[in-house]
Amino acid sequence: MIVIFVFFCIMTVVSYVYLLMSFENKEKRLSFDDKTKTVFCDGHKVISVRDGSGNYRFIKYIFEHIDKPISVTDLETNVFFGQNVNIVKVLSNTHLPKEIINTFFCVSKNSLIFKNKAFLK
Repeated sequence: MIVIFVFFCIMTVVSYVYLLMSFENKEKRLSFDDKTKTVFCDGHKVISVRDGSGNYRFIKYIFEHIDKPISVTDLETNVFFGQNVNIVKVLSNTHLPKEIINTFFCVSKNSLIFKNKAFLK
């Protein structure tokens, strides 16, 4: 009887720990509210951008091209109107937290991919 009780207690603790871990590693998504010009991560404000700014055009563009490669040429032509672009600098200028950049973006010298689902810790 005691062995069964101890086993039940251990299984209960293990179940609670697993449940807590699964909540902690929940899939996250970014969203962009064009009316307020705000980027959210699961409902929590991450950044706001000014209407018409380069950051606004960049954020809007990446949300229109989720999971697609975006080249430097695409950004120079469609977002920054012919200005030379450094992808790392563009991302840095947005003031997105590094954890978000590292999690949601695949960055190379000549392109980036914005993937809008990831697991954050």
